[in-house]
Amino acid sequence: MQRVDYAELLELFMWGMDKLTRPTFCNLLAGYEEYANRAHQKHLLTRLEHQRLIERAGRGSQAVYWITPAGRERVSAMQLQPLWDEPWDGLWRVVTFDVPESRRNDRKRLWQALRARKLGLLQRSVWVWPRNVESILNEIIHAQGIPECFCGFEARRLFLCTDAEVVAAAWDFEEITRRHKAYLDHPVLTHRAVKNSRDLTRLAALARAERTAYEYAFVFDPLLPRLLLPKAYRGMDVQQRHEEFRQLMRQRLTALASG
Repeated sequence: MQRVDYAELLELFMWGMDKLTRPTFCNLLAGYEEYANRAHQKHLLTRLEHQRLIERAGRGSQAVYWITPAGRERVSAMQLQPLWDEPWDGLWRVVTFDVPESRRNDRKRLWQALRARKLGLLQRSVWVWPRNVESILNEIIHAQGIPECFCGFEARRLFLCTDAEVVAAAWDFEEITRRHKAYLDHPVLTHRAVKNSRDLTRLAALARAERTAYEYAFVFDPLLPRLLLPKAYRGMDVQQRHEEFRQLMRQRLTALASG
């Protein structure tokens, strides 16, 4: 017995259309046995409504639902293009810290916090970032309670190395490129697979696979300004393929809803 995930349905809802009627929900949920009757469908919609992820006008078969701004934010796609297109001011923000061996756990938590925010590790405890970093550091200090061991400064001029060499040393672009390629070569995310999706069960499985592959592709990617990206960078290709796939999914969902 298949079980529909309400967040997954919400994502498909957003991809497909701005408004959805109760009869249309019946069509979409036909592939999920657990929600084959209206009582279960009502329960699903009520959960989404209580969480303010969708809103409703009308009742019963005349009900019309639409996704709220909070719902769109819950399942919104990453906006990557503005990060790549952002002009670089030529400044490297350099962050160093010195946490003694007796506080190894603090040092580990600090390292993890910086890595999670995708700063580049240039060497040992020297981290770099091409954008404003003060808000990130203040957030880390507030969340982790790391005391006054930071030193941050801005560097405009490099010597003995280039910007490209800093990028290559601070981030593992071999791994990032491998992950981009894994998305682009994914055997399941094809036009044929979308076209052959006959119900929500299959379409939702494709949506889940695509979302997982997309997140995997960018989990380590610092999304640097275009001027700093390596020549072999494939992130834009991934984003284009992602948008094309979403458009196909949107078209297919609309066809299933009206069928």
